[in-house]
Amino acid sequence: MSIFLSQAEIEQFDRDGFVGPFDVYPREESLARLAEVRLALLDRERAVYDLNHGGNIANYDRHLDIPLLMEHVRRPEIVERVRCILGEDLHCWRTEFFAKFPGDEGTDWHQSRHMAIGSGVPPLVATEPHEKYPDVFLTLAVWTALSDASIESGCMRYLPGSHKKKYLDDLKPMNWDEARINKQIKFGEKRGLFGYDAAEIEIDPSWQRTQEDAVSVEVRAGQCIIFWEATMHASHPNTSNSDARISFVARYVPTSVRIYPNQSDLSEYGGKVDLLRWSPVLVSGVDLYNFNRRGENLLV
Repeated sequence: MSIFLSQAEIEQFDRDGFVGPFDVYPREESLARLAEVRLALLDRERAVYDLNHGGNIANYDRHLDIPLLMEHVRRPEIVERVRCILGEDLHCWRTEFFAKFPGDEGTDWHQSRHMAIGSGVPPLVATEPHEKYPDVFLTLAVWTALSDASIESGCMRYLPGSHKKKYLDDLKPMNWDEARINKQIKFGEKRGLFGYDAAEIEIDPSWQRTQEDAVSVEVRAGQCIIFWEATMHASHPNTSNSDARISFVARYVPTSVRIYPNQSDLSEYGGKVDLLRWSPVLVSGVDLYNFNRRGENLLV
C-alpha cells in the first residue's frame, strides 16, 4: 500500500481542501496506543506547559515529552503524504488532543489562515510564498482518530472547496466564555467552538446556507484525514450512549514559516502558557532558515 498521495488524491485535495481517510495504524494497534498515551499524559514531569495556568491548552504539544506521540508526528504514513503537498522541508509545530464524550457538543464551523485563535495574534508568519500555493494557507492539519469516529460519536465535517474563500477573519479577536461550552444550540443541535463564537469574526454568512454541501467523514481508529486549516471544518455532536471520540491532531508547516514570532507565551481557550520550552520538530528535509528553535527538549 502506497504511503504517498496519488495524482488523483492531490487533485482532490486541491479541489476540496481535504483528503482521506488513510490508514496510519491497524485499528487494534491504535486502541492500544490510546490506552498507553492516556497513562503517559498523567506524567507531566517533562511536559512543556504548566498545568496550573494552561487550562485546556496544557496538553498541547505532548509529542515533545511522550515518545509514542513523537513517533506519531514523524510517522511515514503521515509525513510522506504531507510532503506531497507542502514539499520536502517540514516542521511539526503543534499537536493537540480533541476528546468528545457522550453528550458533548459538536464543534461549530470554522476556518483559519493564521491560527490566531481568539487572540488575533498570528503564531505563523510566512517569509516567502509557497511555490504551488502562493495564497499561503500556511498550516496543514493531520487529524488522526485514536478511537472510532462515526456521525453518532462526532466525526469531522468539511465544506468542499471552502479553502478558496475567506468566510472568517481569524485575525480579529474573539471573546472566550467558558459558560458557552455545551450550552449553545445552532441549527437544531448542540454546537460551539470551545467557548468562542465564530459569528464574531464572520465575513460572509452565506456559508451557513451551503451546509447541505458539507461532507461527513467517518473513520475507524488508526485512520487520518489531511486538510488545510483554511478549509471550513466542524464536527458532529456526540449523541452516542457510550462511545468517546478521541483524536490527535498534528500540524505541519514549511521550515520557511516563522512560528510564534515575537511571542513569549500563548493564550487560547482561557489558558495561558509560557513558550520558553517549546520547540519545532523537523520531520522531513532540512531547516535552512533556523528561525524557530527555542527550548531544548529531550525528545527533539
